[in-house]
Amino acid sequence: MKLSVVAAAVAAGWLYYKGGLDTVTREKPPESAPPETVVATVGDETVTLGQFLKEYNRYKTLSPAEGKRDPETEMKVKKALLSRMIDDALIQKEALRLGVSVSAEELDTRIKELLGEYDKARLGLVLAEGEINFDEWKASLRRILTAEKLIGREVDSKVTITDDELKEYYKKNADRFVWPRRVHVLQIMVNDETAAEQIRKKLLNNGDFAKIAREHSQSPDAVDGGDLGFVSRGQLPPEFEGVVFKLKKGEISEVVKSIYGFHLFKVLEGQKSRPMSFEESKERIKKLLIAPKREEVFKNWLKSLRDRFRVTVYSKALSASS
Repeated sequence: MKLSVVAAAVAAGWLYYKGGLDTVTREKPPESAPPETVVATVGDETVTLGQFLKEYNRYKTLSPAEGKRDPETEMKVKKALLSRMIDDALIQKEALRLGVSVSAEELDTRIKELLGEYDKARLGLVLAEGEINFDEWKASLRRILTAEKLIGREVDSKVTITDDELKEYYKKNADRFVWPRRVHVLQIMVNDETAAEQIRKKLLNNGDFAKIAREHSQSPDAVDGGDLGFVSRGQLPPEFEGVVFKLKKGEISEVVKSIYGFHLFKVLEGQKSRPMSFEESKERIKKLLIAPKREEVFKNWLKSLRDRFRVTVYSKALSASS
């Protein structure tokens, strides 16, 4: 089992921000560095060929292409990766200029959130696949948290959606906002089929499902009496869905086997498909409308950073990285 998508992205050491190589391009790097060792400069900082190749090799390790890319496609990939590295450098320089930083406590809190049950030894095996050690991973995480904090202040805080915009979108697209059919489900899960059958008999004899779940279920939801809440199609594994959506209100299912164990389900109530009200769809609409606005604000903000911190790409050095 591997880390979450977020942790894996952090392990790779990349920031996935959209940006192009909208920079000054020249052939000769600074006199202070050999031409073959610099692929870009960001203000007074350099991105060396070694740094670039290290990130590029991680990219190839974690995202292997199907077959070998043609040279033109390969160069596009390299330019996109270098652009992300430049964007990262720009954001970190701006954070330093504005005094935006991440405390040790904030870093430790996020590490705990990302790792969960992972101990350092198991994490080491995962990071090794991306050719990165724990200290590098931690440093990458600090950079990402710094970027999150800065972008929240300089970009997200400037993106707003009015109620009039929300209402207008809902009025034109009301048919897109519909609650699917949902059922409120309880579950009991045990590791032994015989035990599951015995529990089912108790339930059929008017046993208290929630009480029995708290006493016997080995699923995390046992503390809540096996309550899975309301679910719609697509939210449960197929073997569960096929059973749950056939149950009548108050009915106890047969024993259902899965890779996790043996399960029993009970439906407390069902809700038919119905249109969502404006208030119910408001948050969804806000997310739909805010994304393109945020993208535009972010793009302009990033351009302002490129104007503040002169960015130069050395095309010969990048081409020589093949």
